[in-house]
Amino acid sequence: MSECLYQVRSYEVKHNYDVKGFLESYRWMLQRAIDGIWENITWKEKVIKRRRLIPIIPKSSEFKRNLRNFLLGDWNFCAHYVDSAIKLIRF
Repeated sequence: MSECLYQVRSYEVKHNYDVKGFLESYRWMLQRAIDGIWENITWKEKVIKRRRLIPIIPKSSEFKRNLRNFLLGDWNFCAHYVDSAIKLIRF
């Protein structure tokens, strides 16, 4: 049996940044992204043993561009956070 030995160190860094405000804004932006995707889902009916509704999420680059521009409208931080939120949703 092989053993993995490693050491984890953590440091406390003092700062005066408003992290709580940033995290709340990020959560709000994620919710807006999910709402934007949810509004654009089309439903396809498929019969597999019984009737089922299958969600079709738009994957076009135009939709992603419009979603990004929509989210950047009220975002006060760097744009790469918007990009990471869109990737986090994984569509």
